[in-house]
Amino acid sequence: MSEPHPDAVERPWQHLHPLSPLLRGGLAFAAVVAYVVSQQLDTLFGAAADDPTRGHLGWAALAVLGVLVAIIAGSWLSWRFSRYRLGATLIELRTGFLFRQHRQVRFDRIQAVDVGRPLLARLTGLSEVVVQSAGGKDSQLKLSFLADSRAQEVREQLMSLAGTADTPTPGSAVAPGDVPTDAAAPLGRRVVLVPNSRVVQSVLYTGQSLFLVLAVPGLVGSLIAGIGGMVAWLGPATLAVGSGQLKRLLQEGNFELLHGGDRLRIRHGLTDLRATTVPLHRIQAVQASQPLPWRLTGWWRLQMNVAGAGRGEDSTETVLLPVGTLAEVLEVIVLVLPGTTREMAAAALLGEGGDHGFTTATARARRLDPVGWRRLGYTVAPEVLVTRRGRLWRVAQFVPHARVQSLKVSQGPVQRSQRVASVTLVSTPGPVSPVVAHLDLPEAERLLEEQVVRSGLARRRS
Repeated sequence: MSEPHPDAVERPWQHLHPLSPLLRGGLAFAAVVAYVVSQQLDTLFGAAADDPTRGHLGWAALAVLGVLVAIIAGSWLSWRFSRYRLGATLIELRTGFLFRQHRQVRFDRIQAVDVGRPLLARLTGLSEVVVQSAGGKDSQLKLSFLADSRAQEVREQLMSLAGTADTPTPGSAVAPGDVPTDAAAPLGRRVVLVPNSRVVQSVLYTGQSLFLVLAVPGLVGSLIAGIGGMVAWLGPATLAVGSGQLKRLLQEGNFELLHGGDRLRIRHGLTDLRATTVPLHRIQAVQASQPLPWRLTGWWRLQMNVAGAGRGEDSTETVLLPVGTLAEVLEVIVLVLPGTTREMAAAALLGEGGDHGFTTATARARRLDPVGWRRLGYTVAPEVLVTRRGRLWRVAQFVPHARVQSLKVSQGPVQRSQRVASVTLVSTPGPVSPVVAHLDLPEAERLLEEQVVRSGLARRRS
């Protein structure tokens, strides 16, 4: 008789922390109710002539009591019907009383695991576990919230099991509270610790901050002068840009990158503390960029594509290093991209022309990129393809051969007139979109053919 599938065997479900419903929204709703009641308190117990209940004060008090009871009952039901468990091959989460939802993520599909501690959660000693899985939109599974010690255990369990086969031996289920020995060990050495003063300066040295420097006095002057039209469009723009800059500062503060074995741990956040664990082999592509204002300080920003992680350009899940010196950036690149040397990475970040084995764009590309055409090009390392572009806004991209999803050669009408074409290396969704621009058409076709072979061989070896 064949053994039953390990996840077919009944395993105990575990509840989230009892305070979870309040932190997910009930607390905000209760605060709104408390505010409304406080605003009406004097009126409710004041003169009868001003009684908003028209003599039905008792009924109003009962209504308020009913709302409070409903909040408590709803919170209890939400907690009662929210359960999770770690099986032999997957993690499961069940939520909902009226509208039920059952989510599953197989261990071999886990891309990264985050532990978040929003401000209210920190005050109550709780944490949120976010499981990033390979897939499209809404591919996350969130355990909101667990006691911080339990959240750390779950994170380590999941990372130790991430990428395992989906046919484990019978009896290999993860027991609640069990943490594999290697997962419980310290993660390893600190690679980079970004000072908060540098994060603040990096936010100030941007075009958005320059806009705020010019816009705020203009907005104040418009308010004083009573120029309504100016306030109508400048006010929302200033608020949007200012909130974006503040959000970036709060998210990227306290940034720390640690490395141990086959994984990275990224910690960041001023009010909402986040700890993301990413296996190195899950990194799909890396991009180093240097805006023009950062040329004065020599800083760079590192972003990455991780399958199943954040999609947006500004997503913190894809920030590998928010702001770093050249030495720090080179150390991180060499660490996360085996086979990449410091010399090659430095040439990609700072060089131009054909030095260090770079194949460059043709001189005809000058008409399409008159400022940065000398920096356009690529080079091939045993494990990685490297591209670079931009003289004012420098960009260098690193794509492991095995992580290239597909390739395409594109040629617009202006490019056709100059007999050049661009090669796009399709990666997983993320901020990195690797492209080699304005190559001679035969060179672009050669790169396409050779890279298809390199990627196929690399995938078979991995």
